[in-house]
Amino acid sequence: MSSRALIPALCLMTGAAVLGALGTPGAAQTVPNGPERGVFVTQIGDGSRTEIVQQNSDSLAQIVQDGEANQIDLAQKGAAPHRAQIAQDGDGNLVDAQQDGDGSTDLALLQEGNGNSALVMQSEISAAEQTSAAIAQRGNGNRLILAQNGSDNSAELEQLGDANTMSATQLDSGNHLEWSQIGDGLADLQITQTGGGNLQVTQSNTGAQFAPPPGG
Repeated sequence: MSSRALIPALCLMTGAAVLGALGTPGAAQTVPNGPERGVFVTQIGDGSRTEIVQQNSDSLAQIVQDGEANQIDLAQKGAAPHRAQIAQDGDGNLVDAQQDGDGSTDLALLQEGNGNSALVMQSEISAAEQTSAAIAQRGNGNRLILAQNGSDNSAELEQLGDANTMSATQLDSGNHLEWSQIGDGLADLQITQTGGGNLQVTQSNTGAQFAPPPGG
């Protein structure tokens, strides 16, 4: 399941219910035309921490945390494709995710709670491949920083809550960004695109929206 399809499904669930969308922890996943790969982590409780490092041609990580003060460090190195699906339900969560390699990289992240923050960096060295991210934060005081460096970057970013801040950087050609923020105290837009650009922005605390046409 791609990140673009996964986030809407995850946004409807919390806690253990997310497991149904991500899959069953401990069960091997079959990569089409390739070997089985994967890391599956489920943590329920306070003060949990997950650190994952994978370096192979067919990485997969599925992580669910249900609790407070959780932290995830994810680094999938080497030849892609990399796929990561992360769901956090609680307060004070932190995600620092990095994906790089020669091939498609795909990340889906859902944070639901207060005080969450996410730093996501994706790098692609192949001009024929795509880097994609779908990130949703639902709660108050969230913070999101996304950096994509590749040929055909794609990102769907959503914040639903109060006083949210986001920044997005997409480098090289073929960029696509969908930016949505709903809440009070919205910050100025922090968007950088070099090369081609396809941008759609929605900011709303009084119902106002800004959505330029493709290429705007």
